[in-house]
Amino acid sequence: MEEQQDDFVPRLGKEFQTVDEAWSAWRDYGERIGFGVRLSYGHKNIKDDIITSKLFLCSCEGKRGVDKRDHLTKKPRAETRTGCQARLKIKLDKETQKYKVVEFVSDHNHPLQQPTCYLIPSQPKIPEIADIGIHSADSLGVQKQVMKYGSAIAMMKYFEKHALEDPSFKHFEDTTEEGEIANVIWTHAKMIVAYARFGDVVEFDTLFGTNNEKWAFGIFVGFNHFREIVIFGAALMCDQSKESFEWVFTKFLEAHGGKKPITIFTKQNCSMEHALEKVMPDTRHGLCMWHIEQNCVKYLSRFNKDGIDITGDFKACMYRYEEEKEFEDAFNALRGKLNGREKWLEIIYDSRKKWAHCFMKNAYTLGILCAQASVSISSNLKAYLNCKLDICRFLEYFDRDLDENHEREIKSESDMASKLPRLKLNVPILREARKLYTPKVFELFQAEFELSGSAYIEGLEGDTYTVAMCDIDNETPHKSGQVVWTREDQTVSCSCKKFEREGILCWHALKVLNREDIKVIPPRYVLNRWTKVAKDVIVVDLEGRRVIEDPLLDVRNRNADLVRILTPICGKAAQNEEQSQFLRNELLAVQQKYEEKYENLPM
Repeated sequence: MEEQQDDFVPRLGKEFQTVDEAWSAWRDYGERIGFGVRLSYGHKNIKDDIITSKLFLCSCEGKRGVDKRDHLTKKPRAETRTGCQARLKIKLDKETQKYKVVEFVSDHNHPLQQPTCYLIPSQPKIPEIADIGIHSADSLGVQKQVMKYGSAIAMMKYFEKHALEDPSFKHFEDTTEEGEIANVIWTHAKMIVAYARFGDVVEFDTLFGTNNEKWAFGIFVGFNHFREIVIFGAALMCDQSKESFEWVFTKFLEAHGGKKPITIFTKQNCSMEHALEKVMPDTRHGLCMWHIEQNCVKYLSRFNKDGIDITGDFKACMYRYEEEKEFEDAFNALRGKLNGREKWLEIIYDSRKKWAHCFMKNAYTLGILCAQASVSISSNLKAYLNCKLDICRFLEYFDRDLDENHEREIKSESDMASKLPRLKLNVPILREARKLYTPKVFELFQAEFELSGSAYIEGLEGDTYTVAMCDIDNETPHKSGQVVWTREDQTVSCSCKKFEREGILCWHALKVLNREDIKVIPPRYVLNRWTKVAKDVIVVDLEGRRVIEDPLLDVRNRNADLVRILTPICGKAAQNEEQSQFLRNELLAVQQKYEEKYENLPM
């Protein structure tokens, strides 16, 4: 192992034949360790034009110059320079005519990236052709299975294949008395890990019309620490019965070791609601606001005439009113305008405690009350739901969507390691928040802090502050808040309940903290699931084994490494007939040797 490390870790005195060889070694080192690289200055001998020294740096070296336009920029670019001192300097040895390492600094002042080297700045990207080949082979295999076994058995073969690749993969089947498959639910390692970290708030949605078999496709989703969508589980259901939903919810919890979400959002569906009451009685149930808005337009927009905005009145009932009495008065007024002409209004009223802001403001929602989480993930699959694909082909497309979703998270991890959000005010609490929170959450926190700068203390009674917004034009939508501050244990609680709901301190509370000369965020108000270290937790599966989030990561990285080696030389050889033929013959010879040596060995 030490010899392998010696191959790529620079050291003082190590020699290279050329500058390009040293640069390749530095880039390879950055790829393996997890940082981007760039070139700096070099010196040449003027007489013979030979490079005598060269400096290679981390891509985070230096500082960005001051941009005088920053105060006009709504979304300033993230900081990519942190003043990192990691470097490698080589110098030409006149006697040996080789380049020797004369300086090497390995310490970085910023987080290193995960070993997904194809996302590190300055590293070559994986050619898409490698991924296309893999998917093409999988498609062909699935088609053959369907032809040979039929849909149900082929689906089981599909699950068996995943179980071989992923030791933590789980699937459950619900069968009828005749032995036919009625419901299926499954989870990948990625889903298990994501739920263990971010399964506090879940949205469950179902899409119907899945190809010729007309299965219902159900999906469990949530938000990760970047406020991006992550998938926790998927199901195929034969119908919308209470029994089917009960089975799916029960098996979903079983797949995740019995852990129940704090809050779950669904469409309005009586069978689903009854199933949740039985399976997750202690979980807060909310209705997806996006679906309610769609139904609002569907059922109420026809009454918008003669200056009467019925849909606007209903949306005000959804979001505007803080107190229950305000809501009831507004809803009764809406009833009066419709005079019983739309039954949906009464149906949705019966579920008001699951959607109206005045009832849901105390619910732990992470702010995804109307985030369209499941809608946006399932929109990518609608094209496949309505076409005449067999079940297994549909599942293959879902796997691709799952992989793309995972890649987006990896990209966000990579960006977080190489870029810092810009500070709008250089104050201690924002500097600390930038270190703690992921970029997206920091931006939300910084926006609240900005609002606190325009707020003022309207009154103080005992330990309760009344915080209001300075409103010169009388047009602000920001409402006052009553903030209770306890100096002894540094607890702060606001009537708006933003922290309890979303896990981020509100501008009312931040104003009081500033008034009380508190310059850092009290630790109890830093929700770990929003921090950069939210994923630093070991997850085990039902058998007690550590779950490897991406079991095929090493395979893909080795594949990418081979492709990176071959692609440049293939591109170069293809420019010349003789070189192309030479390389082709050599590759065929290597292929034959490989097959003779490894053809009969297990993968």
